[in-house]
Amino acid sequence: MTVGDMLTRAAAKFPSKTAVICGELSLTYRQFNQRVNRLAQALLARGLKKGDRLGLVCQNTHQFLEIYFAAAKTGAIFCPYNNLLTPRELADLLGYSGPRILLYGPQYEDKVRGLAESLPTVEQFVNLGQPAWDQAADYEKLLAAASDQEPAVEVTPQDVMSIYFTSGTTGNPKGAMRTHNHLVTTAYSGVIENKIGYGERVLIVTPMYHVSFEDNIGRCFLVPNTTVIYPSHFEPAGALRMLDQERITCCLLVPTMINAMVHSPAMERVDLSALRRVFYVGAPMPVELLKKSMKTFGRFGCGFCQQYGATETGPLTTILLPEDHLVEGPPEKVGRLASAGRAVLDYQVRAVDPQGQDVAPGQVGELVVKGEAMMKGYWQMPEASAERVRGGWLYTGDMGYLDSEGYVFIVDRKNDLIISGGKNIYPREVEEVLYEHPAVLEATVVGVPDDYWGEAVRAVVVLKEGQEATPEEIIAFCGQRLAGYKKPKAVELWQELPKSASGKLLRRKVRDKYWEDRQRKI
Repeated sequence: MTVGDMLTRAAAKFPSKTAVICGELSLTYRQFNQRVNRLAQALLARGLKKGDRLGLVCQNTHQFLEIYFAAAKTGAIFCPYNNLLTPRELADLLGYSGPRILLYGPQYEDKVRGLAESLPTVEQFVNLGQPAWDQAADYEKLLAAASDQEPAVEVTPQDVMSIYFTSGTTGNPKGAMRTHNHLVTTAYSGVIENKIGYGERVLIVTPMYHVSFEDNIGRCFLVPNTTVIYPSHFEPAGALRMLDQERITCCLLVPTMINAMVHSPAMERVDLSALRRVFYVGAPMPVELLKKSMKTFGRFGCGFCQQYGATETGPLTTILLPEDHLVEGPPEKVGRLASAGRAVLDYQVRAVDPQGQDVAPGQVGELVVKGEAMMKGYWQMPEASAERVRGGWLYTGDMGYLDSEGYVFIVDRKNDLIISGGKNIYPREVEEVLYEHPAVLEATVVGVPDDYWGEAVRAVVVLKEGQEATPEEIIAFCGQRLAGYKKPKAVELWQELPKSASGKLLRRKVRDKYWEDRQRKI
């Protein structure tokens, strides 16, 4: 099966079922499939060939889905770009991935037009709205003039379906190549592990260019469900209202979004009784925040499910099921709230030492994974691909350990390790304690230059509205719960922490502030 087959089969079996809702627009599976076919036929008529890259820059919209499936049915390789990139950053990614056709939202016309002369591979531009630029085609006019017949292109499971780009927090973004087989495997795994049925209404809040969205696509269209698109930048009250009004049953969020919802006054005014599952992804969830979130959403009967992975891994690699979210019981079971769960059915996970040998249960090593949904490699980066995938195992760069029953505990990113006076300190361990403080809303911990210790632990904290705490009080609080060498040597109070467009806290950006004048950045 290919990604395009998922939609074709769903439209044949459930033609009248609502497939997509975006603002005032509602499309059945038959209507949605017809629009996808029209777009695919229009792109083929304009010269798109199997293997060509099809680029897209836009906000969350139903057209994103249409372009995704049109790429699947034509054999093109779908390349979604972060819509918040600067012109220079976008030009670099476009030059790297080399799309032949670039589609874009109307709000990005000036940016795209300004780059046009520096994009040698892009032969055609398509505006999703009404273009004011005479070199750009009108998306809806293309569809109106095209046939809605299924494209006659032979697409195989081994063909590359998409290139999703890494965040680039430790260097330039890399394009992870994902085949149709990878994506269908992830879809099957996600449906089985999450017990997805035919009646789900799924809210898309995270940016659609992020790899977690592609994971959502598989689950929604393999077992036909209704995809509801949150059409603007995340805002907690607005997202809560949509969960209520659209009677959403499943929603995928990052921890910072959940944190904002839990502390939003709107939480007291909504009915989320239809919501049965919140998936949290993208970053570690502090245990104290998780407990508070479970209590807040739990009054509606909603369960929580953690999914761990990366752009390179599918992304669904391990899962902590709702039944593993225990706040009472044997300590070893309650302690699993701090874990990322166990490997999903198509994956294996190990923790290894620098020589690639397994470490004992409970001992920290680098997490390596193997599965059917792993990337094929990085686009045009054979050396980086070989470094990341060795002996069939993908080295994640995450440090962690497995307990005796296979639960995976992620300690921290390999590159975020703080070494102070020769001792290893994992920022996440300190952050977990900071989140226990009643006045702390958000926190991140970094290593900063220290002439004596090499690095010193520093915490950057955002306080809850109306709450007060001094840096000295927070340091003392940590000192009661951590070994002396682990507690922050300093605490800074900020109004906000830097986040990616997907809501992930950017610890590296905080860290770089303290190392920018240093030649050596350990």
